[in-house]
Amino acid sequence: MNLNLGNPKVTLGCVTIGTVIIALVIQRWWHKSGGKKGEDGSGGRSFTALLPFVLALCYGILVVLASPSISVLGTIGKLGLWGGNGIGYAYLVWGIGGSSPSVNRAVPVVLSDGGYCVLAIWTALVLGHHAWSRRMPRLYSLLGTVAGMLVGTSAGVAGIAAVPLASAVNLAGSWYGAVAR
Repeated sequence: MNLNLGNPKVTLGCVTIGTVIIALVIQRWWHKSGGKKGEDGSGGRSFTALLPFVLALCYGILVVLASPSISVLGTIGKLGLWGGNGIGYAYLVWGIGGSSPSVNRAVPVVLSDGGYCVLAIWTALVLGHHAWSRRMPRLYSLLGTVAGMLVGTSAGVAGIAAVPLASAVNLAGSWYGAVAR
């Protein structure tokens, strides 16, 4: 496999690895928080414990949507896809005996200038979370970012979710651009 960072295509193996990460994080959360009584007396699972992971998943999808740009963040997105494609290919083809065809969405979703501003703010928040957070699990946000990058441009459910996510970020960016003027 060559290092094609020009226009990386997402493969079925890449999406599979992203889905495996999502499934394992949810499984760990399910078993870790199952049925225990909280300090406040509430029982059961706390869905708010998954919030860092879900926000990081959305962030990873946005990172891979920014990957057509020539930037540090775009290069990180391209490297994530390249690595996910390689690991997914090895897992599906050599490990399981299947194949790993391309599963890209036909029409790419792009961010507007305002959308890139919102992504820049979100990036600063993610970096701040990793630097200063003591209570929220850093591993959840790291795995969420990686999983989002791996599934974000697929033609499946996560790829379809990228369209309203990018639209919301572009809308917030339009508002931000109007306020900043």
